[in-house]
Parts: sequence; structure tokens; C-alpha cells
Amino acid sequence: MNIKIESGAHVQITDKPIVNVFGDVNIEKKQDEAVDGVNAEDAEIVEEVNSSSKRGRPRKTGKAIQKSFVYRALTDADTNQRLQFLYNGLKQLQWIAANTLQKNFLKLFSGEDTSCRVVWTGDINTLAELFRELVQRKKYVRLPEGESIWVMVNARFWEKEGNKEFGNERLAATRPPLENKDNIDFLVRIMNPQMVVDDVIRQMNQSQY
Repeated sequence: MNIKIESGAHVQITDKPIVNVFGDVNIEKKQDEAVDGVNAEDAEIVEEVNSSSKRGRPRKTGKAIQKSFVYRALTDADTNQRLQFLYNGLKQLQWIAANTLQKNFLKLFSGEDTSCRVVWTGDINTLAELFRELVQRKKYVRLPEGESIWVMVNARFWEKEGNKEFGNERLAATRPPLENKDNIDFLVRIMNPQMVVDDVIRQMNQSQY
């Protein structure tokens, strides 16, 4: 994996889609506004359902889980910044749907109840390995009380068709995707609250030479 950093702001992976982990914070501003008397979150959910229905009738899903993952860095500002880096990285790698709203993605890690789900457009092995690292191995992300890792991943992410779940057993049976290891490692290091983000970028850049 070759990475190029320009002006300390953009990370470019030349043999993969570009990863810009320093994207604009307010890129979703217009979409956060209420639409025709419907609050923004409800409007977004309706839009996502309508979009999914164009690809086929949604399949029956398991019991609805309203809980979210919990991520806390050293400060609230640092927490939000790192989650924004993760969001931008996943979008640029094309692992989550291009129309995923930033504020909805952040709700997945808020520790609060949410009905938001994100369409995962990467492969299931990459999704599972990312959360094995974040939740089980590094423990940067916590599970809500009483829930297991695969129940939560299944509850918060759709398959790429956007209208069906992965299933807990399929997620548990996945294998580490060697071809995506470097990108996963980079995103996981970004989420390490003990590491300075600029240092992570610098180390990755130096590793290419």
C-alpha cells in the first residue's frame, strides 16, 4: 500500500481508493435540515428505505436492536474528530455507501439508542475484522451492556443491497481479509485514543519508504 500525504491534510492510497480522513466536518449540513415538516432523522430513514425498496422488497430481519456501540476518546472533541476520520476513511475506501450521512454514522458509536443503520459496501470479512480489532482485540469500542459483538454489527449495518442483514452466524464465521489488512490497521490506529492522529499519519507515511 502506497500512501501520499499532501499539506498534512489528505491521505492518498495509490493502489486503493483515496482515503481523505481529514474531510470537512459539516459536509452534511444541508441534509440535517427538516424536510416538508418531517424532522431530519425521520426523513433520512424514509429516504434510505425508499432507496432500498428500489433494489427489491426488504427481507424479514431479526429482533430490532436500538442500542449503539460506545466510543470515547480523551475528550468529546477528540472523540468526534476520530469518528469523523473513520467515517471519511470508510467512504473513500468505498466500504460504506457513498450517501451515508456523517451524523447518522456517528450515532452508531454514541452509546445512545438509535434506529440508524449503515449500508456496508465492502465485503463481510473486512467488516467483521474491523470490529474484531476495534471491539475484541484493542477494546477501543465498547459494546452496550448485554449485547454481543455480532448482534451489534448485524444490527447497525446492512449488506450492500441495502435491504437485508448479514446474519450473526455469517459474521462469526468470517476470516481476516489479508488484502485489506493495512487499511484496517490504519483505521484502527486512528481510533486509538492514546495516539496522536498526526503521529499515526506520519508513521504510515514513513513505512512506505
